[in-house]
Amino acid sequence: MPENNSTTYILGAGFNQCVKGTDGLKPPLSTNFFNTLLKNKKYNGTKYNYKTKIVYEYIYKYWKKSKEDLLYDAFNLEECFTLLQLQLLESSSTNDEELVSKLLKINSTLKFMFIESLCGFEDFSSSSDLMMNFASLIYNEKPNVLTLNYDCNLEKAIETISNGNWKSFLSYAVKFDKVQTLKDNKISYIKKEDFYDIHEPPIYDWNILKLHGSLNWFKCIPSSKYDLFRAYRNTDSNDKLQFILTESHKYFDEYEDNDLIVDPLIIPPVLYKDYSQDIICTLWEKAKNVLSSCKTLIVIGYSFPPTDFGIKKLLLEAFQFNRLENLIIVNPNTSVINTVKELTHYNKPVLVCNSLNEFLKSI
Repeated sequence: MPENNSTTYILGAGFNQCVKGTDGLKPPLSTNFFNTLLKNKKYNGTKYNYKTKIVYEYIYKYWKKSKEDLLYDAFNLEECFTLLQLQLLESSSTNDEELVSKLLKINSTLKFMFIESLCGFEDFSSSSDLMMNFASLIYNEKPNVLTLNYDCNLEKAIETISNGNWKSFLSYAVKFDKVQTLKDNKISYIKKEDFYDIHEPPIYDWNILKLHGSLNWFKCIPSSKYDLFRAYRNTDSNDKLQFILTESHKYFDEYEDNDLIVDPLIIPPVLYKDYSQDIICTLWEKAKNVLSSCKTLIVIGYSFPPTDFGIKKLLLEAFQFNRLENLIIVNPNTSVINTVKELTHYNKPVLVCNSLNEFLKSI
């Protein structure tokens, strides 16, 4: 990554609220996930209900909420993921392979439900003037973008703006073991060495760093209880473990690939976030390098929740010596201003915009 690229964006969930999907719905947040999901007929079919049954049974077991309750009631998705995480840690410590396997499948299915619901908004990104105008800005200025979002709305919009000259697969600053491509409705897999060798440059010099993973990133792990347990405990480096970048939505239908369990490569909304897993840890290190030479920081739609201390750590370490020249905050929540100023040691006037629309007009 070039050190002369001095502008960096940080994008949070509020950024994507400029996109509206079917019936005017906006991408779900962790606090209204099921309210949004269950309003979509696509996620109430027989096949889908069968695949997700274990999740609804888990929620009813501990929260006593049925699907009908979840349609209207508030439900904190972060608490659900956190309970699963703590139970996984506990069952792992007692070497309960069967329970670990069961909890991993519930956890993976819930992650699939989460990213599937976000995927449905991709086709609407090009119909949002705000998204397209922002994509044009990014494509022309070529800053580095650090995003805490899983969706590919921005990438799709940039590809549209560039008339296909810019490829999202080359923007992620990491290389995957296999790349799944879709042509003429046929899925094929390209090995890492073949895919990246045929593209020039193999990785762009400005990147979209998806610090919490992406809905088109997956890891495949052996499906046996024994191997699932060992993969979770990181007790071996199984040759079958693969990281896959996908173009199609094949895994949304199957959740499996031959003898492998497919798991979305994301850090879900959870209290104790694990940044140590492969691919993700590389991105956080690259993000620190980007911020360490950043002179203009633009934070859009991110409120620095207490459970996301990782991003606070990132800023504190990056700005230990680096000094910002410009800071722009795009957020109706003005409390974010002091938070970012303290994390970056910034003591100059801050440009504050209430919305993405206001920001785009201001520049």
